[in-house]
Amino acid sequence: MSLKNIPLAYDYRTDSCNIIDSFYIPCLGESSRYWRAVGYFTSQGLVAAAKGLAVFLTRGGEMRLVASPWFDQEDSDAFIKGYEARESVVERALLRVFEDLILGDQSALFMDRLGCIAWLIAEKRLEVRIAVSLRNLIEHKPGIYHEKIGLFFDFEGNTVAFSGSPNETVGGLVTNFESLDVYMSWDDPHSRVERKKANFEHLWSNSTEGLQIFEFPEAVRKQLIKFRPEKLPTGDPESEDKSIYHVPAALRMPRRIGVPNDIKLRWYQEDASNAWLSKGGIGLLSMATGSGKTFTALASSVHLLARHGCLFVLVACPFKHLVDQWEKESKKFGFHPILAYESRVNWQDIIKKQTLDYSLSNRKVVFVITTHSTFMSKVMQDSLSKIRGPALLIADEVHHLGAERGLQSLPSQFKYRMGLSATPQRWFDPEGTFEIEQYFGEIVYEFTLKQAIEEGCLCKYYYYPHLVQLSSDELEEYEALTKKIGQLLGASIKPDEHPLLDVILRRMALLNNAQDKLVLLRELIKENEDLHHALFYCTPEQIDEVVRILGYDYNIRVHPFTFRESAKKRNQLLKDFDGGELQALVAMRCLDEGVDVPGTRLGYLLASSSNPREFIQRRGRLLRNAPGKEFSSIHDMIAVPSTSRQRKASDPELFNLERRIMKRELSRFKEFAECAKNCHQAIEVVWELAKYYNLMDF
Repeated sequence: MSLKNIPLAYDYRTDSCNIIDSFYIPCLGESSRYWRAVGYFTSQGLVAAAKGLAVFLTRGGEMRLVASPWFDQEDSDAFIKGYEARESVVERALLRVFEDLILGDQSALFMDRLGCIAWLIAEKRLEVRIAVSLRNLIEHKPGIYHEKIGLFFDFEGNTVAFSGSPNETVGGLVTNFESLDVYMSWDDPHSRVERKKANFEHLWSNSTEGLQIFEFPEAVRKQLIKFRPEKLPTGDPESEDKSIYHVPAALRMPRRIGVPNDIKLRWYQEDASNAWLSKGGIGLLSMATGSGKTFTALASSVHLLARHGCLFVLVACPFKHLVDQWEKESKKFGFHPILAYESRVNWQDIIKKQTLDYSLSNRKVVFVITTHSTFMSKVMQDSLSKIRGPALLIADEVHHLGAERGLQSLPSQFKYRMGLSATPQRWFDPEGTFEIEQYFGEIVYEFTLKQAIEEGCLCKYYYYPHLVQLSSDELEEYEALTKKIGQLLGASIKPDEHPLLDVILRRMALLNNAQDKLVLLRELIKENEDLHHALFYCTPEQIDEVVRILGYDYNIRVHPFTFRESAKKRNQLLKDFDGGELQALVAMRCLDEGVDVPGTRLGYLLASSSNPREFIQRRGRLLRNAPGKEFSSIHDMIAVPSTSRQRKASDPELFNLERRIMKRELSRFKEFAECAKNCHQAIEVVWELAKYYNLMDF
């Protein structure tokens, strides 16, 4: 579903079209969220605003509405002069709206549309706030907030904004002449969409000068819920064009939380879920990249919900794009997630309200997805402290939470805890690993990369290691750094303490940036100049040169993929790469975790890492299945000191230090080679190196 699919005009007028059928209904049919700021809050306004909402609500859409009450003179005097609490004045004015509804004889069309609004309110998918113009009341003008703007948001991140529409009343939307201006995020050189979004957010957060915003009174909410129909409204009975309101049969039933009928969990996903549940709902799942950890976690959440009848779920992810992925998958299971990241205006009040409802047993399920940084914020921590009832914390890429601040943010009120990672252990941080296991529990289930390939979750691959000798200058610097490391180790300094870590990183950078890697790269490209769907992992120092070699010297369609590109640009690059418009992407670490590039056929690793998490994640990026993809090929450039210098006898201390380095490099090599289709051929490449360093058991 995409708003881009709609042939939108830049403006609409009653004299040339039916604005409801031409604009509102198509946009609502493609939207996941709808924000609307209108004039009067009346029964007629609610009904008119509901036209077109049937398909929107069956697809899981969520709506925000800001409106103004109609104050009579008594209300205005009471509000300004403080005769009674302002909230009470607002509540009384809004309750008058329902007098005609209760006493009147309304049409089936009227009640069907009102049912949509009542259904959204009851399901907590329509939030209403009330705006009162203080300036108008003080100046004895009609006390009404009169701005008229709206925004539609789809699942792809596209936005359509509009303004100039009439009040949400029957007279305004049906009888009177009307017009509106439309702005689209994908065609918005003057950023009007962003400005209207910001204006609405300021309005919603009560930060608009001259206005006071009130929460929707509970008494009014209860009155409106009375009009909720027994069955989910599925259309507009008086629509001239029934096809506009057609709802597929699969969407006509209220959303049920559970494993979808079209998703069949694999045996190991069920085993992982059962293992975690058998340990009391606490433990780490160490599962290979691409093996379906998300579905495993969501299925486990469903089991817990069935056991307790209610559940608060918080999913914490390291990156924003992972939040979006979790949102997409969780909706398949029937959850209505709250996305909590970036501006807290968008989520703080929603979480506060739903947490209170949950803790008072007025709500059965709350599902929050957030980033690690937002999870650790004081605002989020304060909100989570109010939870009362069964609660589950799912930490995606759990190793990221092993640093001190992350560990301090792990809340005790979550009885159930699940940590997900292909590599739960933290590199060079046994203390952080220990603390993660103390909170989340031990590894209760492991599904290795070899198993994932055998099961068909990941594709098979060929592994080609290439040994790159250091130049004489590089070797001299390498030996100096190695001796320095030996001295610091002799002083009993831990590997993760300065200055030892600094020297280790300098030596690693030297190996990663070995000059002859670029020489070797040219030779490999000559052998495969028609390459496509190729990823190149480089250091920051190499990336521009690699792009130049590929693009200028070999006329390959290539682009860097780094943190220098915006999120929007990176998304477009991935689409171009997947579609073949780009033959290659040259990346640093931002393709290590969570980014799906399933079409990748070739991988060139110039920047190797002894950190197991990094190279396992990189390999996982290359092994995703895709249509027409039989296997991947991985070229790994391993920089090594020259074995021509006989340091075994001349400098045994230096030799032993080098041996420790090579042991880690060969450990990484083994990790890649043992699952490759050409395992024995790969081993032959490093056999002499292993013999030289007495590492035949690697």
